[in-house]
Amino acid sequence: MDIRQSALSRIKQKKELSGIGDSIVLGVLDSYVKRNNLSLEKLKISDIKLIVKDIRAELRYSTGMFQTSRKNRKKLADSEDMDEILKTHSSTKERFNFYPRLKEVINSLKPKSILDLGCGLNPLAIAKPGVTYYACDINLSELEIIRDYFKKHNIKGDAFFCDLRKIDECSVPEADLCLIFKVFDILGKNDYVIAERVLKNITFKNLIVSFSTTTLSGKRMNKPRRIWFEKLLANLGFKFNTVGSENEIFYIVAR
Repeated sequence: MDIRQSALSRIKQKKELSGIGDSIVLGVLDSYVKRNNLSLEKLKISDIKLIVKDIRAELRYSTGMFQTSRKNRKKLADSEDMDEILKTHSSTKERFNFYPRLKEVINSLKPKSILDLGCGLNPLAIAKPGVTYYACDINLSELEIIRDYFKKHNIKGDAFFCDLRKIDECSVPEADLCLIFKVFDILGKNDYVIAERVLKNITFKNLIVSFSTTTLSGKRMNKPRRIWFEKLLANLGFKFNTVGSENEIFYIVAR
């Protein structure tokens, strides 16, 4: 096994990171190496350990941080304990009491198909028979749970891997409604450029995008609206209104 693959294996030894697709982990690793002008072949074992630690921290920020519980999600899913499994993911846990209101908003748009980008465990709370649901994420273990849920509950659709930073390389289906919850803030430093690329590579009638209204420390933001995103929507000719929950602001967008 070469050093790159060895580093990959070490990084994914952490349970909360084990489900992330190899291409995502290697991409973060390669970016780290390039950014710091390093050569893996020339590094000492102690240096590799430090790199592995840094990469884990970077991945936790974008993905692993959403897992709040060590409970066995597969067992919870098999037992149909959807409430408990939703509470193992920080975003769905925070959104738990708001889902009834959110589903009212979604139902008012009368979608026959939904595309959920960076879905996490959202489909377990939102998907229902009669509406085709396409769930996209980079966490393979969560996608497996979603596929099983769709099968058990006769929900048409698919759960597939896609790195939204490279959405032009993914085969993304068209849908009446697209959901993008708390994703744009963690995709990269240049939020506007990435969000614009995503919106230009998907086809939808309506769109719901959410952003957190609290900081990582849990404090409420003084200015939770994303002015850069509102400017992007205006530049693309989209109209929107907003709905707020305790922890999120939702942009309800129409073409």
